[in-house]
Amino acid sequence: MVEEYYARTSNHGYETCVEHLSMAAAFSGGFSGAFGQLEEGMLAGLFHDAGKYSEAFQKRIRDPEHVTKVDHSTAGAAKTGEQGHLYAAMAIAGHHAGLPSFGTEVDTSQDSSLKGRIKRAREHPDTINCTAMGEQFDFAMLESIKADTTSRDIYTMMMRIRMIFSGLVDGDRLDAEFFTEDNMPREEWELLHEIKDFFGTASLSEQQAPSNDRLLKAAEMVHRKLHDKAQTVIAHLASIVENRADALFAKPDKTSLDEKRCKILRQCLEEGKSSGFGRNIYTLTAPTGSGKTNASITFALEHARTHGLDRVIYVIPYTSIIDQTVAVFEKEFGEKAILPHYAEAPYRLAEEDDLNPTDVRRNLASENWNAPIVVTTAVQFFESLYSNKTSRCRKLHNIANSVIVFDEAQTLPPQHLKPCLRAILELVDHYQCTAVLCTATQPELLPVLRELRNEPNYEVQEITAMSEDEIMQFERTTITFTGHTTLEKLAQELASYPQVLCVVNTRKEAQSLYQLLEQEAVGEGGLYCLTTLHCAYDRKRLLDEIRARLAAGKSCRVISTSLIEAGVDVDFPVAYREEAGLDSILQTAGRCNREGHRPKEESIVTVFSTDGTIPPFIQQNLDALAHVKEKDFEDVNNPSAVHAYFTSLLNLRQGGGMRLRNAADPLDQANILRLHSSEGDNRRQMPFDTIDQRFHMIDSLTVPVYVPVNDEARDLCERLMNGERNRMLFRRLGKYAVQVWPKHRNTLLEAGKIVDVDPGSADASYVLQDSQAYSSEFGLELEVSPGEGLWI
Repeated sequence: MVEEYYARTSNHGYETCVEHLSMAAAFSGGFSGAFGQLEEGMLAGLFHDAGKYSEAFQKRIRDPEHVTKVDHSTAGAAKTGEQGHLYAAMAIAGHHAGLPSFGTEVDTSQDSSLKGRIKRAREHPDTINCTAMGEQFDFAMLESIKADTTSRDIYTMMMRIRMIFSGLVDGDRLDAEFFTEDNMPREEWELLHEIKDFFGTASLSEQQAPSNDRLLKAAEMVHRKLHDKAQTVIAHLASIVENRADALFAKPDKTSLDEKRCKILRQCLEEGKSSGFGRNIYTLTAPTGSGKTNASITFALEHARTHGLDRVIYVIPYTSIIDQTVAVFEKEFGEKAILPHYAEAPYRLAEEDDLNPTDVRRNLASENWNAPIVVTTAVQFFESLYSNKTSRCRKLHNIANSVIVFDEAQTLPPQHLKPCLRAILELVDHYQCTAVLCTATQPELLPVLRELRNEPNYEVQEITAMSEDEIMQFERTTITFTGHTTLEKLAQELASYPQVLCVVNTRKEAQSLYQLLEQEAVGEGGLYCLTTLHCAYDRKRLLDEIRARLAAGKSCRVISTSLIEAGVDVDFPVAYREEAGLDSILQTAGRCNREGHRPKEESIVTVFSTDGTIPPFIQQNLDALAHVKEKDFEDVNNPSAVHAYFTSLLNLRQGGGMRLRNAADPLDQANILRLHSSEGDNRRQMPFDTIDQRFHMIDSLTVPVYVPVNDEARDLCERLMNGERNRMLFRRLGKYAVQVWPKHRNTLLEAGKIVDVDPGSADASYVLQDSQAYSSEFGLELEVSPGEGLWI
């Protein structure tokens, strides 16, 4: 047997197994302490690399060029599993390649499940022999820490496994980085030094393992110090929103709209300070233009300070509005307090040599969300919660003990509504979180929440409780339904307004109307077509131009698809909206007279229909709108009308009209919740890998076409064409991508407009070859005339 056991090597030398396992145990346990699982998390950290005590691994670390890789995670999983520590065992099994399924007794040694892996390991007992580790560490801990045998539903068990897995992955990665790298601007760096000093640097190097009591105290130190530091920062940020609120309340000569906004802000401030508003799910229903963003962050920070929560996580549905939210928060709280985590965040697109200190810090913090205010997307948030991947799950433990604000809550995807709400309930019930469903048009979610909780009388409290009259005081537009019209007639009407917004249901219709309006308003300028046929770079550029023209009082006519409705901050005097769901109509109305500078009688939102094809994905929304119109509400802005609409929409969706893949539940089309149970014909229990593959917030068959619209885009496309493939390249290409359906891709390919740079690959990439097929004003041209193909 070898006498010195090493966990890793770097240009700093060798790190002993004692040092790595001790440090990982302290941090994994400390992280899991945020949700009451400190001891289980500590066990996961202590035993995660038990297999490195094998002679095979020690030969590998000393001669990696000549010795093959060694499985060093199954040993710890088997050891902890023998004592009934299921959560630690599963986390250990997945800490390299991702969480496997748990499996069943019928699994064989050829299966990748935990059951299969342990059977395979038992065929080679030396791989799971922990005798050498037991000579350094006191295994009495395995018996003294009682395994949790409480009967729980499998969903709760699986989420706990993910959370402990998250703490283990983060603790393991942090220590690895701490040993191999020089000092880094990471928030945890000072604490890593402190814990190593607590154990004794020399002792760790000399393979003198800490006692079990000392390991436990170290984990408690990590938990306490991280929490105390977070509380200090949250208190500071809460004082900022208090001071800002006091300044607004004291502001002289407030307009009527200012007074209404102050009332909502005051409610959020007071309820945030209230001990009666405990950790729970709340709604924050704030009409468009009421200062919803400022009100919600005020409640969140005050609530976090009052109840000892560690951070605020702001979840936004679309990347098209995340930049403006980040800008608002950075201006108020400073860059250091804000972590924007989404694909197109500037620090994620910059080359390594171009990163400034803030960028470097954010890059590191994005790995585990150790920041006071995290701004992210719904895709990143929910897909991480249902992932089995180490990189995706690493941040999960820092969701615990947080306030989570779900902005534009009505946009939660209906096909995944139950898994999303079930995850929110789990975070509130078991991870000390508060969830705030924030929107101007609150969806009807209570029946689903009651079903998921199995509590018929379950209620969700509103933070800004307002009467219908108070809500209607924010009404700044008059919505009229004018029935059928033609695109030609519509173009004539739009041309009569110097500033007007028109939102239609399809990209093709937007382009057709744009072309007609071009003919009606010849030479006037300020005409825009805004659709997802533009790449994100051009959409942002066009929106900046639109805002500038509106502010300057210049002519500005915009034809757009629904992308402009998602909280985009623009203010038109007049708006038109093709018939869609009531929520979409009201969102368009929110882009009209946004600041209330004009009488509502003059701020008309005209709702019309045309002969255009109705996209199937909005048919149920139209049916629910028809139900509301049948009730003959005096004003569809009325909260009663909105409630009737969402109630009808929920009933239609539960009726099965949206079923895909033979799903048993139209609100869980990928059967995610059933996979979190032992029901049905699931052969494997806890199929983490299957769930990861199935749960996608955006189920789209579209493919990206990269458009070389400027020098940077041309350079990136050229690198792609020359065979370069890496994550950073694709991130940077993202803002130059147009998503197209396969039939359109095929048409463009046949016409020679685009080229497939990865033919035959499942992850094909396409680059636009014909510059005439894309216009920065018009977007990508999908209609290709026959005979335009390129013949060679």
